Amino acid sequence: MPRTSYTLFLAKKALHEFGDYLSPKAKERIGKQGHQSHIVENLGEQAVLHVFRGNSGPPPWMKRLSIRVPNIELENRQSVAGLLFVRVGPYVIILSFAHGWMLLNEDFLEADFGLKVAINALDPEKLKRLERSNLGDALQGVSQSPFQREFTSFGVDDALDLVKKLSGAAVDASGLDTITGSKSLKLTGDYSLDDVIAMVDEIVVLFQSLDYQNTVFGLIDSVRPVTDRVVVNSLFQLAVQSIKANEDRFELGLPSISEAEGVSFRFKGPRLTRAFPDLLLRHYVAAMGGDITKTTVETLTKHKIVSDFEDDRPSLSWPLKKALLGSISKDGQRYAINDGQWYRIDDTFRTSVEKHFDGVVQSWNVPKPSPIKKFFDAKDNGKIEVEADYNARIAAELGLVLLDKTEISIPDVIRSGFEPCDLLDVPNKRFIHVKKSSRRSNILSHFFKQGSNSAQQFRKVDDTWVQLAKLVRGLGFDAQADTLEKQVGIAVEGWTVEYWIADVPRVGGDFNIPFFSKISLRDEAMDLRAMQFNVVLRFIEVTPEKI
Repeated sequence: MPRTSYTLFLAKKALHEFGDYLSPKAKERIGKQGHQSHIVENLGEQAVLHVFRGNSGPPPWMKRLSIRVPNIELENRQSVAGLLFVRVGPYVIILSFAHGWMLLNEDFLEADFGLKVAINALDPEKLKRLERSNLGDALQGVSQSPFQREFTSFGVDDALDLVKKLSGAAVDASGLDTITGSKSLKLTGDYSLDDVIAMVDEIVVLFQSLDYQNTVFGLIDSVRPVTDRVVVNSLFQLAVQSIKANEDRFELGLPSISEAEGVSFRFKGPRLTRAFPDLLLRHYVAAMGGDITKTTVETLTKHKIVSDFEDDRPSLSWPLKKALLGSISKDGQRYAINDGQWYRIDDTFRTSVEKHFDGVVQSWNVPKPSPIKKFFDAKDNGKIEVEADYNARIAAELGLVLLDKTEISIPDVIRSGFEPCDLLDVPNKRFIHVKKSSRRSNILSHFFKQGSNSAQQFRKVDDTWVQLAKLVRGLGFDAQADTLEKQVGIAVEGWTVEYWIADVPRVGGDFNIPFFSKISLRDEAMDLRAMQFNVVLRFIEVTPEKI
């Protein structure tokens, strides 16, 4: 028998009518021209094939089905798609042919069915393809190999690496051959249709199993995107209720589409049109006034945030729904939102990350920089000081070396230029990195990684200290340059990578950063400590102006 592929979906529950699994538009096509339905005998407890088509020749999969469905019409048509619904005991399995999956209502399907089967059935040492995205870097990628390789060899070593699809060879004990798992499950092998249906019970057991948690695949559970639309909608409803109740669970942040932070922000939708120097949820709530009680998920979609810049760049706008940052509990599970996407967070993992964050944050036992400035016009429109101007000002105030936007390079190494830090404190051995605002996850993740990458160069390459000394001497700090020259060949123990974030405290008075940035901070801090650097995070309090 030739190797063939079948794409399967699992229904959340067994509905009486198979047509109820169809999308509203697909339901409208039932019984009309271009639609056929066929009862398939002796397949599971009950099986019905729905075929939707237009004009042209039959696809190859229809010829395979004609063996089991003799009366299926094969005249010339185009855009032919099929959905085979099969009731197997308490379950309903749906096989999709061509673009049939586009005709299904996702609300009635198990969202991670294929992925969960895959992580329980795949051999971790025999993977061929992996699709992932990284929350910290806002990157997506596909890794594939002409040969089988181990899960860890694909570079998934971070809780922020979200695995979206896996392909490879199944373990022998699963009884499966080659599988691909995401929302759907794709089986490839020497299978007939009857063989596939005969394996449904085993496949559902794999879907429900938690055995993967004791393997390398267990990392997947730390942070998982929520793909079930019903759950997503209910989480947005809970978020709206929390905002209306002023529970301080959520804030507003800049989405990943924004390349730079603006100097002022406005809201499109509420009556208030003034510009604010800070992007804060409390400003939006105040702008809404009494209408905040009427806020719905649709409101957060319609109302926009507008970011204005100091130069001639055009303003950017995005929905409030995409700007929400925060977390909430539902049915004993913890969920966090970032860039409009909800994620389920493993509670043990969350506790560990929060504990590490609390341990890195320190108070000001060193000279404290002055707050970032805000400027207001006669109409009370406000904007915030540009980050470069702020760095220059506090460098002068505290007697630090200003290195913002400067680079040093490693001799004879192409494209080795890197920014050592924003501010340098040689007497106290501090590489200081400064960022205004803690409200954007991917920018902060890059911020923490930048500090780690810079430190790595100073740890590995002695000549970086020589180049740094030349740069500092050129800025007029001769004594500090002399000290840096003596650092060559000496361990970096005693040096600190220090992160400063200038921001408005949350409503409760505490400072915070998005949860996913805390994961990045934890990972980079672990690398820095392994290189013998100390790591500190300090917040520069910016007082919110009166509304």
